Parts: sequence; C-alpha cells; structure tokens
Amino acid sequence: MSPPEFHGIGIRHITCFYPHRGDGIFKVMVAKSRTCVSRSLFRMTGRILSPAVSSLATEFEKTVKKIDADVYIGHNIDTLLPLTRLAQRRKSALIFDSMEYHADMGDGQTDTEKEIIKAIQAECLPQCDLILASSPELAAELNNAYTVRRILPLYNVPARISNLSNDKKPGFALYWRNSTIGLGQRGLATILSALRLLPESITLHLQGRLPRDRGRELRRRIDDLGISHRVNIYAPFMPNQAVSAAAGYHVGLCLEHGGIRNHELTVSNKIFDYMMAGLPVIASDLPGLRTVLEKSGAGLLFKPKNPEDLRQKILTLYEQPELLREKARKSREFAVSEGHLDAEMKKFDHAFLAALGSRAVRARSVSQCAAS
Repeated sequence: MSPPEFHGIGIRHITCFYPHRGDGIFKVMVAKSRTCVSRSLFRMTGRILSPAVSSLATEFEKTVKKIDADVYIGHNIDTLLPLTRLAQRRKSALIFDSMEYHADMGDGQTDTEKEIIKAIQAECLPQCDLILASSPELAAELNNAYTVRRILPLYNVPARISNLSNDKKPGFALYWRNSTIGLGQRGLATILSALRLLPESITLHLQGRLPRDRGRELRRRIDDLGISHRVNIYAPFMPNQAVSAAAGYHVGLCLEHGGIRNHELTVSNKIFDYMMAGLPVIASDLPGLRTVLEKSGAGLLFKPKNPEDLRQKILTLYEQPELLREKARKSREFAVSEGHLDAEMKKFDHAFLAALGSRAVRARSVSQCAAS
C-alpha cells in the first residue's frame, strides 16, 4: 500500500521484497551467501558487488533496474552503488541522501564493512549531482574526503506544529527515545546510572521497540539499579506523532557515545522533535549536537558516557525552574523559526533545481563538443 503522502500526486509506489525467515531458511541462506562471497571478492580483488553491502542490496538492484527515471534518489548506503551504476547507464540525474556517516557506524560494524563502504563512496559520491547530509559537520567531512559536486546539509526536522498540549507528566519527567530501546551506543546505560543518583521525583520515560530479547537485559539492569519504579517503557509512537509524544515531558535526552564518527558528525532527528515540542534538551557534547544547542540556546551539553556529569546537568534544570523555562522557550522558538520542514525544504528545492540545471549545462556542453 502506498504511503498516504503519495496519494493524489501521481507518484507510483513499488515495494521491494527481501528474503526473510517466512520465505524459508534456504532463501535467507542464499542471500547471506551472496554477501559473504561478495565480501571475499572485495578483500581479494577490490571489486565491489552490490551484495557486499548487505543481503538486501541484491533484491533492491533487481527491482530498481525495472524503473526508467530522469532522477534517481537513494536513501541508505545499500542503494548507492546500484543507483549510481543505473544512473550512468540511463544518463539520469543522481541524488543521494547520506543520513549517516556510513563508514563508521559503530555497533558491530566490521573493518571489512567499513572498507567496502569507503570504496563505494569513493566511486559513487563524486558522480552524484547532489548529496544531502544530515548536518553541516557531515557535509564537510564527505566533501573533504571525496570532492563531491554539490552537497547540502539538511537537518531531519518535523513539520511546524502550532498547537501543543500543555499537560505534563507529574514530577520531573525525562524523555529518551530511539528506534530500539537497547543498552548500546545511544547512551541509555548512562542515564540509567545517573537516575539512581537523582531525587526520587525525577522519572525516566523510554519509547521505542524492544530488542530481540524483549527487554530482559534492560529490565535486569533497571532492577539491579533499584530504579524500576521510576522507569516507564512505551511502545513506538504512531507515524507523525513524534512531537505530540514528546510534549508531555520536561526534558528531552540525546545521549550518544563519542568515539564513533557517525555519532560525532550527525544530528539525531529526535532533538528537533524535542524542540518542536518545547522541551529543553540535554545532549552529549559532540560536534553535531553541540552546533544545534549553541545556535538555539535550547539546552545543556554533558560529557558523553559520564553519568556524574549527566546527573549534574539534570540537577541544574531540576533545581532552577527559571532556567528550565528559558531553555524550553528557546527550544520552541528555534523550532518554529527555522527548525521545521518548510524551512529545510526551501533549501532542498533550490539545491535540487540548481543540480538539475548544472546537469543540463554539462549535457549541452558535451553535445556541442560532439557536434564540433
């Protein structure tokens, strides 16, 4: 079924189906075998095949070859190599949305995977007519590494929302969300350790999918710290409800670890949802997050992975209601004035038209040379 945003505007939706356990273990094993073989080939020869990135890339490549388009836009690293080669063959424009710093994602990424992604980016990014990056820091890093044609930093911001609920959770409610609620590199363990040392009236509210163990390790950690009565876990919010889901809390948390280039360079979309909801933010002192908080004045920075420093920053807002209100006001003002979808889409529209205009100029130049 097509997303509701596509209805009535003439966009055709095609679903790409990937092998999964429901299809039978044999198909899954074949897909994973292709990836293993492709990675071995890369290590031996340097040649890159699409399955080397992931087992999903093969099916994507098969599907997208059936689509003849004037402009291809790729999102996620799995799409970059197939779309680059397809755009070359079709002489089409190519745009890539680099939401992450894919060559250093942390969380189990192997050295071989990093090298494959670097090789793909070296081949493909200079051929893109436009690259979208999720922060100015990421844009600068990619531009310096690959000398791309045109790159545009765009924050992953929500639509501007006029009316917000003023109802807040009782006490002093901290809010952290992630696609998966796990004790990985997004800093959840740091706030759990800090919460144990904070006043009882301070509570923590977590939202997202539970990990594969259904949260057993997480709940065991919470129980061991003696804070189970102060931690609440919620299922993921419905689409387009990120801001309203955040509005009922007092402080939003962005707790990413340092030492991982993706966390250092990118800016999570949750910080902008917090700000649109009018929440002060406490965030890790990493380059991307620091730029947003210094520009907006919407919160405080703490030393990544340091529960004691995080505790102090939370206490600062807890014990100073006027500062809390000031940060909340600045947070909302930044979101309404510039941290919203309309503002970022204006930048995209301009860059998109400029990229296609440059392509047309290059095409005319090639035609003139060929004619002469």
